Amino acid sequence: MKQIIVLIFSLSILFFCNCKGQEKEKSLKITDFEFNLIFGSNANYPKNTYCLLGSGFFRPPSAENTKSLISEWLKKHPDAIVVSVSSFGPVDVDEPESKIVYSWVIDKQDTLNNYLIRNGSFPGGTMMRPKTWDEMEKWQKELYEDSDEKSDVEVYIDHKTYDNFIEQIKSAELYARKNKVRIWKNEGDE
Repeated sequence: MKQIIVLIFSLSILFFCNCKGQEKEKSLKITDFEFNLIFGSNANYPKNTYCLLGSGFFRPPSAENTKSLISEWLKKHPDAIVVSVSSFGPVDVDEPESKIVYSWVIDKQDTLNNYLIRNGSFPGGTMMRPKTWDEMEKWQKELYEDSDEKSDVEVYIDHKTYDNFIEQIKSAELYARKNKVRIWKNEGDE
């Protein structure tokens, strides 16, 4: 049953790969990327930094072997594609078009993002995308009141696809916690 759900999710993602976030970048093949841990670069889009985590990516708890898990998954999935979920920026004042792009890396029935959570590399909350200005609560918007800027998050995935993905992430984290995998190894121990 779990594989059927993952298959349905993966097929829906492939269907949405022609969403507005992909129109500009066409089909992004994993072979066009170079990853350094959770951050990827693509020579065709040098101003963008692609990130496997949606939120909390600056200092999340992470497993020591995360880099090798990412490398191993990428080697096993050479036909994977990169799907842009959301972006914000600029991230470099000298490059006003620079963006951090939260991305899913997908190959058939599997996503690298889900794999990392299931294997205890990160907490599931890191897979949540940042909120757009309209999605923010009043107190979140107030954080910007001393600034001329407001959140400029752009979203490229529809709500249903995103919600399905988050449900998978929740299941993956529950599995990792229950089995005390990597970052969850000592959870609940006194």
